[in-house]
Amino acid sequence: MNLKKHIYLALNTLRGFRYPEIYKNLIKKEKSVVGSQITKELLTKLLRHSQKSVPYYSNLMSEIGYEVLLEQNPEIYLSKLPILTKDVIRKNSENLKSLDLEKRKWYFNTSGGSTGEPIRLIQDQEYFDQSHAITLLYSYLIGREIGEAQVNLWGSERDIFEATRNWKSIFSGFLSNTTYMNAYQMNLQQMAEFIHLLNQKPPKLILAYSQAIYQLAKFAESERIKVTHQKAIMTSSDTLHPWMREKIESVFQCKVFNRYGSREVGDVACERPGCEGLWVAPWGNYVEIVDDYNNPLPAGVEGNILITSLTNFGMPLIRYKIGDMGVLSANHSSGQIFQQISGRNTDMFKTQDGTLADGGYFMGLLYFKDWIKQYQVIQKSYSEIVVKIVALNSNYSLEELDDFVEKTKILMGEECVVNFEFVNEIKTTASGKYRYVISEVS
Repeated sequence: MNLKKHIYLALNTLRGFRYPEIYKNLIKKEKSVVGSQITKELLTKLLRHSQKSVPYYSNLMSEIGYEVLLEQNPEIYLSKLPILTKDVIRKNSENLKSLDLEKRKWYFNTSGGSTGEPIRLIQDQEYFDQSHAITLLYSYLIGREIGEAQVNLWGSERDIFEATRNWKSIFSGFLSNTTYMNAYQMNLQQMAEFIHLLNQKPPKLILAYSQAIYQLAKFAESERIKVTHQKAIMTSSDTLHPWMREKIESVFQCKVFNRYGSREVGDVACERPGCEGLWVAPWGNYVEIVDDYNNPLPAGVEGNILITSLTNFGMPLIRYKIGDMGVLSANHSSGQIFQQISGRNTDMFKTQDGTLADGGYFMGLLYFKDWIKQYQVIQKSYSEIVVKIVALNSNYSLEELDDFVEKTKILMGEECVVNFEFVNEIKTTASGKYRYVISEVS
């Protein structure tokens, strides 16, 4: 009997969370799911709420009309609404809030900043519970149940800034049987310790940043360290390239399952055993693919990913342009399937002593800066980092810049110099993509 699972779910139910109940229901529904029907119902509910209670959409939808279409074919109705970009959210943040917000439990979050354009959003309790349940479902589908051993090779500013974790996080980690390894800072000794931990008792699942687990695999191979056969690896956060997957699977001797998501809309899609592509859980999000002129593209053609969050009624994100490229498969009875996702590349920064620092660390330092429109962090050498900033306004203090410098030195070393450059624009690469965390150290 998995006692930890039952205690974990019961305790969080007592704390007022609904995700334990939702999670158990999703496990029952998953095998018989009809994605298109679920999408129709949830889209209709979201659009009706937005029409009634969200001023930004009330105005747009009164101009569009097509009331009958909204009920009969909400997917087609959805395509008549404009694209939601980060600039649109900044300019209309008040009108994007639901009028019944005071009746909802809600909190602020930001975009992950990996596009270099962080924005602040409102998310409600319904979104939190649904998205958390879907995250647990994705792990369940690749073989790990709550309470079974999991190791997270994940970013942790807490481990860098503080000496200890608080008792709540320790207790939660105990009940969920989750061990954390810090992906933001990996030197040779730490990587050897990570592998030793995995060899002692392979967990049911390793959840890792794609770059971090790839670097760990390269380290084990170069140092000729034997790695015990692992059970399953789930990668996330940054792009998993084919050569990375091949190396990771070869070294750790297990399958790698890629997961795709963001702070704005939760975990959108995940690979699962026996299936091609990344399955989009239809209870969480609806996906569209459009060209650069916002025209819809057919299945099998790569384009810009638009995501509609089906569960956040506090501040609906409808047709949100997330900043990634992707390809959808033809219609599938169980929901939408990504054939391919071309996400963001996050470089690993390097120090003189060989420590690897995940570029996501620097994104975390810039998440909540609402005066930043875009940024780019570039490692010029072991001892020099340049931060380019396109500022929305001058509402910032020198203390904020000093704080960034201080926390960069904690990770990169006291000798590291940080230079800020305020610019009017940050150019794309030759392929048209933005890269906002770049290491020029080979």
